[in-house]
Amino acid sequence: MPLILFTGYPSSGKTTKAKELISLLEDKIENTPALKNKKYSIVYHSDESLGIQHNDYITSQDERKLRSEIISAVKRDLSKNNIVIVDSLNYIKGFRYQLHCEVKNCSTTFCLIHVMCPVDVIYDWNKSSSNSWDNELLDQLIQRYEEPNAQSRWDSPLFPVLSNEDSMKDYIEDISSAIFNTGNSLNTRDPLSRSFQKPNSVTILKPASQTNFIQVLDREATLVVKKIMEEIKIAQSIGNNSTSRVIVSEGVTDINDDRCSYVDLPVNGVTLAQLQRLKRQFVNLNKLRDMERDRIVHMFADYLNKNLND
Repeated sequence: MPLILFTGYPSSGKTTKAKELISLLEDKIENTPALKNKKYSIVYHSDESLGIQHNDYITSQDERKLRSEIISAVKRDLSKNNIVIVDSLNYIKGFRYQLHCEVKNCSTTFCLIHVMCPVDVIYDWNKSSSNSWDNELLDQLIQRYEEPNAQSRWDSPLFPVLSNEDSMKDYIEDISSAIFNTGNSLNTRDPLSRSFQKPNSVTILKPASQTNFIQVLDREATLVVKKIMEEIKIAQSIGNNSTSRVIVSEGVTDINDDRCSYVDLPVNGVTLAQLQRLKRQFVNLNKLRDMERDRIVHMFADYLNKNLND
């Protein structure tokens, strides 16, 4: 069932708003017979519950591990009767996109809650917190933050909330409409109608029909492997032994482009032998299927992300 994702600066009040929303959703489910009969459960994940420490945000390698923790929890708990709430920074656009893909794979609903707060208030709250952030790291995370954009499909529907002014009571009806899919789904102009994430080419395959499909499948996957290895060699030639992300879509350089597919490489790197093995597995899994050529790269990128970072 639904994924509710919180995002915002550190010490901006996300946890307070998340707990307020949980209470409101529990009341909503209890007092709405149609929802109560479905026996929904609310599963709450936060940095604290997942064992994520503030220091895990210092380096990109450690941060990649914590994002893997969050993705694993979401994959594990997204189910027919679970409402999964993730209370974390979730400040990287690419990471929010990954979680959006998990929602699409489950064909369920989604919404993003952006908790906003003036920076001076954040610093005051951080000082008085029992689990305060280091000021230098706090500055860095604020600078790194990638604002959500309601026009991006992975950031929609988006609910901006002012933590020191707004109450979640003012948003509960719209949020419920989004996650329980009770909005006007026929109105494509309504952002709430975009909360229901229908499976796309990543999750829907057609029976095989092209006579040369296996050759096409193998060739496209081979090009992805070649692209990754080329990027690794380029990085190594300039003294960078840690290439973290490779865009594998042909002619695409912007991660926000709808056509963009990318592969997040593991912290300890990847070898050609590993990629070749995964390519063979991918081809064998899909050789009895058929899909348009432009879907293959996206599917293989998702397959690599799942198997390289598990």
